[in-house]
Amino acid sequence: MGIWAQEKDYLSIILGEENLKVAHLRMAAPGMEVVNVVYRDIRGITEEDLSKTIQAVLSELNVKKSTAICIIPSHLATTKNIEIPSLDDNEIKSIINLQAGRHTPYSREEIIIDYINIGVYQRNYSKVLLVIVNRNVLKKQLTILENTGIKVSKVLFAPEGISRFYAKGMNMSQEASPIGIIDVGSMFTDFAVAFHGTVIACRNIPIGLTHIISEGKAAFDKLTAELKKSVESYQSEDIEKIPESYILTSDGNKIREFQPLLKDALNANVKIAPFLDYVKVKPEIRKIFTAAGEESFLNVIGPAVVAGESRLDLLPEDMKMQRTIEAQGREVTKSGIFAFVIIILICAMFFMKIQFKTALLENIKKEHDPKRKETQILEEITARTAIVKSYFNKRLVGLNTINELFSIIPEEIYLESVTLEQDGKITIQGISESMSRVFTLVGTLEDSTLFKGVKTTSTTAKKERGKDVAAFELTFRLESAQDEEAEVEDETAVPEVPATQVQPKKEVKK
Repeated sequence: MGIWAQEKDYLSIILGEENLKVAHLRMAAPGMEVVNVVYRDIRGITEEDLSKTIQAVLSELNVKKSTAICIIPSHLATTKNIEIPSLDDNEIKSIINLQAGRHTPYSREEIIIDYINIGVYQRNYSKVLLVIVNRNVLKKQLTILENTGIKVSKVLFAPEGISRFYAKGMNMSQEASPIGIIDVGSMFTDFAVAFHGTVIACRNIPIGLTHIISEGKAAFDKLTAELKKSVESYQSEDIEKIPESYILTSDGNKIREFQPLLKDALNANVKIAPFLDYVKVKPEIRKIFTAAGEESFLNVIGPAVVAGESRLDLLPEDMKMQRTIEAQGREVTKSGIFAFVIIILICAMFFMKIQFKTALLENIKKEHDPKRKETQILEEITARTAIVKSYFNKRLVGLNTINELFSIIPEEIYLESVTLEQDGKITIQGISESMSRVFTLVGTLEDSTLFKGVKTTSTTAKKERGKDVAAFELTFRLESAQDEEAEVEDETAVPEVPATQVQPKKEVKK
């Protein structure tokens, strides 16, 4: 159903040469309801007065927002039943576009065409009902309507709408044979053959109730003869089987008089099936149909009821394109609005989340602020204590080192110098009565819990005071000092002490 299932109110308009018909319909489960109808005689009025008349009609209907459709009556269109040598829809469309001008005195640019594919009748042939409308006539109608504020969404063909209306109302879409539909209006009579839910042939006869009322039986006879010719023409074109029954769409007194005459002339069953029996109509609106008398409103109501199912749409291509672009623009606008709303909601969600976390953080800070201050005070006290402790430990290093050396070095060895560097490296130089005692001293220093990494840097023999003695030099480190391997890794680091700073040394002689 497309847009027809989404909208609520519809305006169906027939803008003919002699009259204006407007029907206001509304979606009301299970189908559509006729809210109001308006008929105006517009013979001989100017375009300016016609626009004013249409505006007055719209004001009378009081429709705020609606979907507008324009109905083309059969007398403003030309129809042809033709055979196309193809079964492919795209090929059929191309062939029709090329051949459409052959069926009218107008050029291809002067006409608007559409077609209904009736079905396959030979092995590789499709039969179609071709509908042709003069472009200028239709454009003029649409321009007049647009100037009054009516934007037409579809242009439908009355006989198709009437056929679909009765097929739906009388459940005729699965009938085994076609059914003829005869709608007698004031000035014209529409003859259509419906089969499988759509129109397969139609003809407009310029005889209506106005002629019947004024001419009596002579008009009846003319109309009967024209209907017989229509059936014979349909039969000669071999479109489908001849209808076995016919429907008269109104039940006025003149139509009841016409029913037996038509039954005898067509030698078929002819029954009266008023279209108002198949659509919801408000009681007060039925009075309008009665007051209209000879005028038929089927061609303005029927197509609107089945607008969503219609195959034909005679709206010019440029207008279709414009409607499509407008619809796409509306969809893009909606999408943009939805995207903007979603972004706003996401931002609002994140903002609320941040606000919540900020508030939670502030509460946590307020709750733990006293403890945090106490912790900071304790950390400061601990840092000061560590500084004092480190200071006193460093002051005791030299004394402990001398004391340890004093307890380790035997009487046979005396030291010439003791150097304690800031990085914990110790160098001692001394004299020993024998070389073996030097090696023993190295082992003793290794066993000390205060020293590590004892190395013999040099040993030399010499005489002193007339005795042979051994001069030596040993290097080692405090147990708490950094290893040499770690020092190598730290060579690339920026030293804490400037390179020009002289390392302090301490010398102790025993």
